[in-house]
Amino acid sequence: MNTPVLETERLILRPLALSDAEDIYARWVKDENVSRYMRWSSEQTLEDTRNWIKSEIANYESDKSYCWGFVLKKENYLFGSGGLVYSKKHNGFEIGYNIMHKYWRQGLTTEAAKAIVQFAKDTLQQKKLFACHAVENPASGAVMKKCGFQYVCDGIDQKFDGVTTYNTKEYELIF
Repeated sequence: MNTPVLETERLILRPLALSDAEDIYARWVKDENVSRYMRWSSEQTLEDTRNWIKSEIANYESDKSYCWGFVLKKENYLFGSGGLVYSKKHNGFEIGYNIMHKYWRQGLTTEAAKAIVQFAKDTLQQKKLFACHAVENPASGAVMKKCGFQYVCDGIDQKFDGVTTYNTKEYELIF
């Protein structure tokens, strides 16, 4: 299934394009405030960002991965991204998201996450979703709770470097 455009009151969630790479890299990938809680490192390069977007584009027709850019409607401004990825570990989809630091605590991540959850429930007909966040990022857990997720257990996740691990809180949402 192609990744569809989703719309909320303030946002448009749209598939990413390769032309987004420079904005994504400059606006949140390089920002240590954001990357310290994510699986990638702040040392990621613009070329790494381009390669990531290419891999997301290649998955747009897959039924295992859905990725959106979060765009403010009024400004037509790309400020974050997120989506669903099929997790073998959980035998279901895991939701993830990240946005520019300057847009934290404005309800935008919750608004985007709720749209993604609704898509998973209504379109993909999922019965359960999973999520986790770095222990040091309780605001992400607050977003999960606002979307209906329930805490399940503590865990450990690994960054894409294959070396660095961090403690997590794991959640599930059962429809």
